[in-house]
Amino acid sequence: MRAFSAVVAKFREALLESPKALAFARDLIGAFAGSEMSGGPTKSEVWTLITQRHTPQYGQDFFDSRWSVFEHYDAIQPYLAKKHQQRYALHPAVGPATLVHERLRRHRGIDELVGLLDETKSLIGQPTRDRTTIEFNLLDCQQMLTLYAIHLERLVAVASIRDLAEEQREHNHPGLSTRVKQLNEEVSGFFPGDHTLDHQAVALVSAEQRYQQALTAAGQRVIDQGGRSLDFEVLSAEEYLEAARNAPLALLSQFGADLVVDPPSAWLDAGALMETVEDFAPRVRVRSRPPMPQVVQEPDPVGRMVEARVRERSRQEHLAERVLLESNQADLTDELRRSRWRAAARLLADLIGLDADPYAPYQLRIGIEVIVDRIGWVTYLHPVYLSRQAGEQHVQPLRRREHRHHDAL
Repeated sequence: MRAFSAVVAKFREALLESPKALAFARDLIGAFAGSEMSGGPTKSEVWTLITQRHTPQYGQDFFDSRWSVFEHYDAIQPYLAKKHQQRYALHPAVGPATLVHERLRRHRGIDELVGLLDETKSLIGQPTRDRTTIEFNLLDCQQMLTLYAIHLERLVAVASIRDLAEEQREHNHPGLSTRVKQLNEEVSGFFPGDHTLDHQAVALVSAEQRYQQALTAAGQRVIDQGGRSLDFEVLSAEEYLEAARNAPLALLSQFGADLVVDPPSAWLDAGALMETVEDFAPRVRVRSRPPMPQVVQEPDPVGRMVEARVRERSRQEHLAERVLLESNQADLTDELRRSRWRAAARLLADLIGLDADPYAPYQLRIGIEVIVDRIGWVTYLHPVYLSRQAGEQHVQPLRRREHRHHDAL
């Protein structure tokens, strides 16, 4: 609890109202979380990390004073229990404390009340519900709503209109009445005949109604007094014009934040309508034919396949003629040994494709023996021979050639 209170405390156990205290706590959490120093960062390293992340809204003197407060409340502790220890660690309670204090500063604890109502409702719905805890929660909710109602009633009597409007906005939490009503129904449904819990539930509803009446009274006073005093939020048209000319910029920046505008509709009498109808001349539009769409002639996919096959066949035949030169038979073993794996495989595949074509005058023969070359690019292969057949001798069934190649391989 000491480390939890260090976020908004001074040495003399007094609360610190400056918003720089919460900013320092958030920066401290970010610096310790982002530090990668072994054994924790030093004080100077923490200040360096804060200034590297962004420009803080406080100086180093304020940083030193708040550091002393955090040390006093054990929120900042030495990393090791040694004398003259220069490296520190942050107590984990500082993180939740920053979130809680920030939420309390913004919503005055209404979120905690709503959370307690939801928690009580979930406890009632559990099979192993604790009646004592439910009774305590109902009493706490009823007391908190009563305190809020008394606080608003006091502000309606003594606070200024601006403070009252700001306080009313802080208490604007939709669904609070619905939660209280549902909790009352849950108590009546799960605890029939329990007069104590039923009394607590009825008292909770009464406290909520008093709280809503105080909120309504606060809003009514803001509207009535603002209208009588011609406050800047409810000025007339002339005062708005005067304020636009002479009011300070900070005040003008708040204009229209809660303003609801209902623009008037246009007024049109029957005479003006008849004159408009008589003088109306419809516009004549000459329609023109739209341009013809440009149809892009796409090539035939089957034709592209046929052309690609013709080009591939022509390339393979040129390759075979280059290998054979002017003779009808050639030994390709040495050329395959000198080639790399990729080139040798491509050459062999092209020649096998020519040999598989029953209409091509080429025949490929692969030997059975294996040639091993441990220092060459192609480490092992079979002897390969290509021959050209003349006349009708090259027309053979495709199935017979494939069978021959498989046997040779």
